[in-house]
Amino acid sequence: MTRRTLSPWWWMLLPLVSLPVVWIIGQSPGGPSRHAGSLASSPGAPGPRGGRTAPTAELSSWTTLDQALAESRRSGKPVMLDFNAEWCGPCRMLRQEVFDARGPGEAVRTAVIPVSIVDRRREDGRNSDQTERLQRDHRIEAFPTLVVFSPRTGRSAQIRGFRGADWTTQWILKAAQDVR
Repeated sequence: MTRRTLSPWWWMLLPLVSLPVVWIIGQSPGGPSRHAGSLASSPGAPGPRGGRTAPTAELSSWTTLDQALAESRRSGKPVMLDFNAEWCGPCRMLRQEVFDARGPGEAVRTAVIPVSIVDRRREDGRNSDQTERLQRDHRIEAFPTLVVFSPRTGRSAQIRGFRGADWTTQWILKAAQDVR
């Protein structure tokens, strides 16, 4: 009886085949969760086997710029400024498809501390002094414009327009890593 061995090529395909399986398990309701309920354990608390757990990401709420800066100093998490306007169709799509959508919205609020800066020129004839200063400082020329920055490192990234939910969500997550 001859013993049959697997070609080395099959072993190289194993990681490629297992990636989709791992991704599907991670997306399933019983799989690993990125929802607020899974963030309840505090960093350094005893884990299920008595060891310490790794620090978990904190889900940030939409807030004011001053509160975001304070939270960023405390946590080291970058701040995201969402420059938008009520009349702006792409701004509404960005809000609906990314910020208000469960998965992308939670991923964004885990990566950054979000702040909405609403332009009111068309509605009220003028903006607040803070909005005018922020738009001038960040050279805002169109809506929506997203600015992700770290007060700690001084680095920032900026994108203008809405290019779809997946692309924009990935850009925010990458920008949050790049500015740290």
